[in-house]
Amino acid sequence: MALFKPTGSTSTGSNFYGITEIAIMNFQDKSKDFDWADLYLDIEVKQKGSDYTKQLRITGNLEKDDSGKLTGGNALKRMYGFFDVIDEKAGMNVDGNWEDAENKEIDSISAHLNAGHSSLEMPGQEVEEYAYLAYVYKEKPKTPGAKVYSRVFYRIQKNTVDGRKKLEDDVKWFKGKGFIKEATETDIATPQASVEMSASGVGNL
Repeated sequence: MALFKPTGSTSTGSNFYGITEIAIMNFQDKSKDFDWADLYLDIEVKQKGSDYTKQLRITGNLEKDDSGKLTGGNALKRMYGFFDVIDEKAGMNVDGNWEDAENKEIDSISAHLNAGHSSLEMPGQEVEEYAYLAYVYKEKPKTPGAKVYSRVFYRIQKNTVDGRKKLEDDVKWFKGKGFIKEATETDIATPQASVEMSASGVGNL
């Protein structure tokens, strides 16, 4: 009988890059923590099959008129695009304050979003449903030889056949325009830092 020798794991973590199934774990509004961002939503997500979480961030400035009233901006468009996917009807009024669908003031947008969309009800509870799809990639460093960070593209979709097709189209468009810049094998050969979504990069487009 031939000898049996166990082999090491063949997993490279590649299953956690590209389009993956995710669950939303937690929302945190950090808008007051940064002078450069009028809007800073820090969204913790968990990929199916992973023991760890990653951060998806929607950040940027809001466009305002001379009186300080909101007039629009890319950050607001990104936020409402994300809210549309998760079926959230809350938003900002022209004064920049949070309101629900009935125009009632929301004291804490973090608490409001977690109450309606967090996959966890109790600490340590297992996630039962991965309702969304996200694109996770290794971002090309701005400086050659610098650390490579993993990013979660801010445009998510529902975990359906149609949702996957929409996300594939979004990723293809953003790559084609150069907004998603992925690291090469040479870039990845440098030491990597912990997974996070920085205040720069595609999250600010």
